[in-house]
Amino acid sequence: MSPVTTPRVTVGVFDSPEADDAVRWAAHHAHVIGGHLHLVHAFVWTELDVNTDPIPGVTGSGIRGAADGLIEDAVAIARELRPELTITSQIIDGNPVPVLVGASARSEVIVVGGRGLGRLLAIIVGSKSLALAARAHCPVVVVRGRPDVDGPIGLIHHPRGQEAALRAAELAACYGRPIQLVARADADEQRAQEVLAEVRDEIARTHPGVEVQGVTIPASDSPRELVQASEGASMMVVAGEKDPRHSDRIAAPRQLVTVLRFAHTPVWVERA
Repeated sequence: MSPVTTPRVTVGVFDSPEADDAVRWAAHHAHVIGGHLHLVHAFVWTELDVNTDPIPGVTGSGIRGAADGLIEDAVAIARELRPELTITSQIIDGNPVPVLVGASARSEVIVVGGRGLGRLLAIIVGSKSLALAARAHCPVVVVRGRPDVDGPIGLIHHPRGQEAALRAAELAACYGRPIQLVARADADEQRAQEVLAEVRDEIARTHPGVEVQGVTIPASDSPRELVQASEGASMMVVAGEKDPRHSDRIAAPRQLVTVLRFAHTPVWVERA
């Protein structure tokens, strides 16, 4: 008999309120899926040749001590929300993106905060290779806005986004929520209804108990309109297109970049 493995929800721990929200979201998600929470802090200072030793005679001092404190605070945040949750943690030397990519190989999902990450967020939202979302071995969730909204699972339609649609159905089933589809801005009402019927049929085959409520058509593909279409959702599921030239990367579709930059809700990035 194969051993039963518990899903690992890994969250990047950083010194920002948004990272704390990511810990809360990840703790709740681990509870919902019956998994355990794994906290990871990327300790970049050793690569910068900075003295990380404590001040002699001062307990908990030094940069390494501060990193230990960040992990302890993150554990306390998760415990306050889900005291029964199994929690593990690591401080790993290196830059955030490669550290989290390495952790993703053993994770169900990687979770990071949507602001306060400095260069990390800039890389995620569409510079050279969508670094973390492109290279991770599992989906990536960027926690933005309020992580506790009790709304539907938003699904931004992608013509090759079957994996994203099935992921949205899986999340809807776990959380006991319906799906609200968001069509492309250039879709007319007839096409939007056709897409809605296609998605409903696809999800009904694998998750017959999940309701797809309806479809929203943004007035345009501007950030304001796309974000407005996602208002009230508990999370948005977005497909990242595989780069046809590099199978280990994803391209940066405009919808993905826009939602990551401007959405007011957690964004789940699933490879298309």
